[in-house]
Amino acid sequence: MDSKTYLSESARTASEQFHDEIVDPAMLEHALKQAISTGELVDVAKKSLFYGKQVKEGTGIEEFKGNDSNLNSKAVHQDVLHAALGIYTEAAEMLEAVLKAMQGEEFDEVNAFEELGDAEWYMAMMYRALNKTPQEAKTVNIDKLRKRYPQQFESSDAIDRDTNAEREILENGHKTD
Repeated sequence: MDSKTYLSESARTASEQFHDEIVDPAMLEHALKQAISTGELVDVAKKSLFYGKQVKEGTGIEEFKGNDSNLNSKAVHQDVLHAALGIYTEAAEMLEAVLKAMQGEEFDEVNAFEELGDAEWYMAMMYRALNKTPQEAKTVNIDKLRKRYPQQFESSDAIDRDTNAEREILENGHKTD
């Protein structure tokens, strides 16, 4: 599926609702700050693992050195780990731009566009590691969303999903009629 078609198809299943009466601004601000902070820690780990940057004191991650862990960093291909860490760090940087805008600064669209490009780079790494293509992901994602939202986005369909049917679509790929 080409990008233009994907953008159009994805709009059909996007929520047009915004329930800011449910999430207090202080709750949202806390959640954003936590995600950004964790993203910064993940970035330190990513830069150390894949760029050889030494972990410096004061990063918040060095305090865990030597603690017990059963983590096996070689349990997944290094490109899968690198891509996952990178996607997270780029998302955290995007959240930082959103938070700044919500705090009164102008939203930096140039930076947001750059972060999307960086996220795409990490996604390309993941596609290569999985031996898949962006077109395959887009096609199967829209098929899954058509199953979830037969007509258009509905909150009830987002909350009460048939995850088994969605998994079957993801495992079996796109079916042509």
